Amino acid sequence: MTKPAKAHRNALYAAIALSWTADRRATLLTFVGFGLRPALPVLIAYLVKVMVDAAVVGDTDLLVRAALGIGTAAALSAGSVPYAVELSTRMIESTAVLVDRKLMTLTGSLPTVQDLDDPEVLDRLEVLRQERVRLSEGADAVALVLGAAVRAGVTAVVLAVVDPFLLLTPLLAVPAVVAASRMQARRTAALDTAAADARLARHLYEVGSAPRWSSETRLFGLGPAIRRRYHEAAERADRHVVGALGRALLPVTAAGVLFAAGYIGALLLVTRQFAAGGATLGEVVLTLNLVTLISIQVGQAVQFLAFLHQTVDASRRLLSLESYVENSVARTGGDRSAPAVLRYGISLAGVGLRYPGSGRWALRDVSLHLPAGSVVAVVGVNGAGKSSLIKLLTGLYEPTEGTITVDGESLTGFRPGAWQARTSGCFQDFVRPEFTVATAVGVGDLATADDPDAVRAAVRHGAADGIVAALPDGLATPLGSSHANGTELSGGQWQRLALARARMRPSPCLLVLDEPTSAIDPLAEDVTLRRYLAAARLTAARANGVTVVASHRLATARAADLVIVIAAGAVVQFGSHQRLMADSDGPYRELYERQSGAYS
Repeated sequence: MTKPAKAHRNALYAAIALSWTADRRATLLTFVGFGLRPALPVLIAYLVKVMVDAAVVGDTDLLVRAALGIGTAAALSAGSVPYAVELSTRMIESTAVLVDRKLMTLTGSLPTVQDLDDPEVLDRLEVLRQERVRLSEGADAVALVLGAAVRAGVTAVVLAVVDPFLLLTPLLAVPAVVAASRMQARRTAALDTAAADARLARHLYEVGSAPRWSSETRLFGLGPAIRRRYHEAAERADRHVVGALGRALLPVTAAGVLFAAGYIGALLLVTRQFAAGGATLGEVVLTLNLVTLISIQVGQAVQFLAFLHQTVDASRRLLSLESYVENSVARTGGDRSAPAVLRYGISLAGVGLRYPGSGRWALRDVSLHLPAGSVVAVVGVNGAGKSSLIKLLTGLYEPTEGTITVDGESLTGFRPGAWQARTSGCFQDFVRPEFTVATAVGVGDLATADDPDAVRAAVRHGAADGIVAALPDGLATPLGSSHANGTELSGGQWQRLALARARMRPSPCLLVLDEPTSAIDPLAEDVTLRRYLAAARLTAARANGVTVVASHRLATARAADLVIVIAAGAVVQFGSHQRLMADSDGPYRELYERQSGAYS
């Protein structure tokens, strides 16, 4: 078996396995129902032939038995439809839930977030999002094709009994099926080409329709411009697919004309035999019915095979993503455990970072040592590389060059997720989970998420106790519009909860705060951060951990043991606040004095 054929077979099995895993009973009955029911119309056509011939010769008993057979077959065919559709629908819905969960699991299993910044990976995910409905309908598509094959086989047998030459009629349908298959292959390639435009269109749709952006879009009158750009991106994406299908239209049309010629030929053949006395009236009626059924079957077979082709293609994409995730985990993961307590600290040697698809270095030639138990402030203008450094320290990104070690052990030598389990943090793009307050905070440490005392302590240490006390049901208050009685929070309130969530882990080896007070009222910002850092020192003492805070408020750097000054992706100064302030020509002192004057 060739590699493409083997890949096709594996993808087919994987598509069926999804439905089998989701609902075995519904999948099995769908195969039985969709596989056998299509043979009933052929049986009915044959029994009509028996009735006609019985009527011609006056065989009343045979006429009655044939009529009863037709009634039974018709009742089975019609009566089984609602049940079959209900089973198929239940199977598809169960599989859709499984597929969505699988996609979330695969995305979440990537050991670093840099894969999710890679345009190629994003294009893969975008096409899978578009085609994921095909994955949920995999067994349904296979059952439909199986039914079409069974019906074609039974039809061929009956036609051969009338006249072997009539077998040419279903054979003439093969070119139409092949042409339709090639058309679907073109569609698959077009989806890959259109993925970037489709991803842009989806983003613009979210911007133009999501409530979180509605204030700005209305204030600036952006609606028409966003809709226009959405239309342009969607039209570009659609143009690729329509163009590919258009180029395949001629072969499909030619194949259809060939089958139509065979259809007419079969009708002429059987009517000529009847006129010459070589066929009974029942055989003429049977042939007319079956040839007409074949015409319908060809259209359905083309449709079902196109459906199956799309399913197999989506399944192949899913298998490819699974392989990519496995390789990514194998590539990045070691076999060592992360330390529970730091002895020396975290060191960077010649570290550089370049984001996927970018020719510019976000960081370059960074060499630092962050001592165990220290609080380190990272300062610099927007875009200097502060967030990039934090991504590297947390292991969410691998350095493009250089090494990062923890107590002398390379960060890449730890088991996947081991170092993240020993870290905690609050990021600029913090999550706003619409759960209860207790759950939204508690998920910062799943081991103690259900411990009310641990949650209350994290809320207190995160300076969010005042916010929680003001909510209608305290920690039990549901948050967000996902709940009928959910409470909406401001950006600053959400950030306070994010800070509390970062305090759930009792003894992290690394605590990172990336602009942790950017959404908090300026009057409360400095007080909040100082209070937070003071509590963080106590927590870090248990693991002798390192706390790294990147903040635009340079006044907080005075509370840090060390300050890293970053400019244009390079570390330009490193030392204590006092030592950096003593350098009258240094960038840190200039930034600090300028900001102090502005706040004064």
